[in-house]
Amino acid sequence: MLTAEYVTGLSIRRGTADRKWVALVDVNNFYVSCERAFAPRLIGRPVAVLSNNDGCVIARSDELKALGVEMGRPTYKLNHLVRRYRAVLMSSNYALYADMSRRFNDVLGRFSDEVEPYSIDESFVALPGFFTDTLRELGQSIEKTVAKEVHLPVGVGVAPTRTLAKLANRVAKKLPEGQRFYLLEPDSKETESLLKQTAIGDVWGIGAKLSERLQSLGINTAWQLRESSEDLIKQRFSVTLQRTQLELRGISCQPSTQQVKSRKQLVVSRSFGQASAEVLDVAEAIRSHVNRAAQRLRKQKSVAKAMTVFIRTNPFNQDKPQHSDSLVWVFDEPTSDTSEMLQAAQKLLRRIWRKGYFYHKAGVQLMDLTDSSSAQLSLLDESKTAELRARNQRLMDVMDSINEQQGRDTLVMGAKRKVAAWHTKQKACSPAYTTAWSDIPRVVAR
Repeated sequence: MLTAEYVTGLSIRRGTADRKWVALVDVNNFYVSCERAFAPRLIGRPVAVLSNNDGCVIARSDELKALGVEMGRPTYKLNHLVRRYRAVLMSSNYALYADMSRRFNDVLGRFSDEVEPYSIDESFVALPGFFTDTLRELGQSIEKTVAKEVHLPVGVGVAPTRTLAKLANRVAKKLPEGQRFYLLEPDSKETESLLKQTAIGDVWGIGAKLSERLQSLGINTAWQLRESSEDLIKQRFSVTLQRTQLELRGISCQPSTQQVKSRKQLVVSRSFGQASAEVLDVAEAIRSHVNRAAQRLRKQKSVAKAMTVFIRTNPFNQDKPQHSDSLVWVFDEPTSDTSEMLQAAQKLLRRIWRKGYFYHKAGVQLMDLTDSSSAQLSLLDESKTAELRARNQRLMDVMDSINEQQGRDTLVMGAKRKVAAWHTKQKACSPAYTTAWSDIPRVVAR
């Protein structure tokens, strides 16, 4: 394991500790922070990052939250804030956010060999072998290193279990900059106090419906769940809640998120920036979605037995004729080959396309997914077909490698136009600072 001394020169004492620790490192206001990393003029100003087609708010700076702006607010309702408070509205730049997430995790990898991304803006970091009295110095070192090298503000919550680390992180993110570290020891008075103040619905993995069921039994806080009868939880709830109860007691039993089984279906779709009656626009949208879906499929090491292609007009625009349709293609053998999927998608689109309709959305759904290593192939498969499949697989591997290194959609199959009606509206999108040579920031000496 790489130690913190290797990274920072800190004199952190290592050895056989009394328990294993896990940290949850979470970036504050991730999308906004990514924008601010390259545009310091946004620091201190209310900033909103908008959804596809700039329709509504999906991320907010603290300054915007203070103005009472909630998630999902339509963009047109923010115009008065732009005029009065100089609020800034940014189109979402997912290529930038994905690359910044990769850089963030690269830094965490210097502190531990076990870094497990949980979402685009947070990761679990295993910290075995650290003494309790050195964890604070280590946590603050993680915060300062990420801030220095990636220019992202993070909070570091450390505890013996993932569930407690989640709660510790919520506290850490509210602390002053440079001190955003919080440690939870399961049997301390500090932990008891925090759990008593934590509503049951704020515990990791407990949703609204489960929260209501627990409250009906008088379990309203994290502490009450921790102290509840194990027999009661076992009889009335799932094994997942039993694990949560044990985790609140400091007993690690939540499985790694990387051990969760792959999805059984995969959908890629998007509303168009502008409705289109041109078949070329819809066909290009379908090609883009197939490329994206196939790459995700290969990333989770799966193959698909079937694929659905669907198109539809805008159901809210009743002034124009309506049409929606979908068709399923069943592959001869399970596949993750982009070229094979594109051929099938083109055939399906020709069958469901209707001239004279303005289509607003298109997408693909890959179904009946199985592990690629255990997929059943035909016994009648000819040697030439097997050779072609192996060659195509090598091509897919090269495409995925290039897209991983150079940025999403660097290399795709099928023609790609710079301007098309189906492209999403992004009137205020920041440059691709880290994934496009043309957008690299320029520094001029004066």
